[in-house]
Amino acid sequence: MGQVFYKLYYHVIWRTKENNPIITPRIEEVVFPFLENKAKRYRSFIHAVNGTENHLHVAITIPPSFAVSDIVGKLKGSTSYFLNMELGITKGFSWQDGFGVFSFSERDLPGIKEYIRNQKEHHKSGKLREVLERTDSDEVIGSRFSER
Repeated sequence: MGQVFYKLYYHVIWRTKENNPIITPRIEEVVFPFLENKAKRYRSFIHAVNGTENHLHVAITIPPSFAVSDIVGKLKGSTSYFLNMELGITKGFSWQDGFGVFSFSERDLPGIKEYIRNQKEHHKSGKLREVLERTDSDEVIGSRFSER
């Protein structure tokens, strides 16, 4: 493919297997930079990454030559392998199947980055933007509205 101009922004959310609260500060310390470096291998750029003990939020730009699901799958799979096999920090760490993804415009990037940076505070206070917490068609992470 020749030169392509694009501005594609995605907000991606994925959960730990069975929503286990196992993302510790130590795991964040190694996983966040790992994700940023791994994304670069696929010509993708992570604008922001953060989460809570059971899920991650990522604002990412992915080139149009890659499917979003392929990049997210590679990021999820490689972090599990990195934690379990390469670092040995965890045993059996894995992510839930699936993820939530939303596209947004460049003008929304600062707000999305702010929302991601303040994940822990949003969940403690219950001030969630529900649509940005969805990981499947029925669930909103941490929301009192998840039981419908």
